[in-house]
Amino acid sequence: MNKFCLVIFHSLPLFFGILLSYLFWRSNLLLLVIYSVFVLGLIYFGKDRKTEFLIFIYGSIVGFIIETIGTQISGYQSFTQPDVLGIPYWLVVSWGFGFLLMKRISLIIATGSPWANK
Repeated sequence: MNKFCLVIFHSLPLFFGILLSYLFWRSNLLLLVIYSVFVLGLIYFGKDRKTEFLIFIYGSIVGFIIETIGTQISGYQSFTQPDVLGIPYWLVVSWGFGFLLMKRISLIIATGSPWANK
């Protein structure tokens, strides 16, 4: 499969996540469960499990910090249904999800494979 097709294929979870967020934004718990199951499935069926899990954790922590700054410190954003510190739980998981997808897409662009060890 060529790079373009791989990028499109590995971008599908991103588009699926955007659709889920659009459809279920009123149910924070449901989105949290869906995103968590989705991310765990992506990591489990991937080849770089340990690396991808660490990238997911790092992305979730960074996302939490960024969202906390945006809602609590600078106040430039707010959410209609916040869970903790003005942030929906699922949004933190979606940051980790995004980091995970960016890792895969970056490796496809650089090496032609979404995995660090082909």
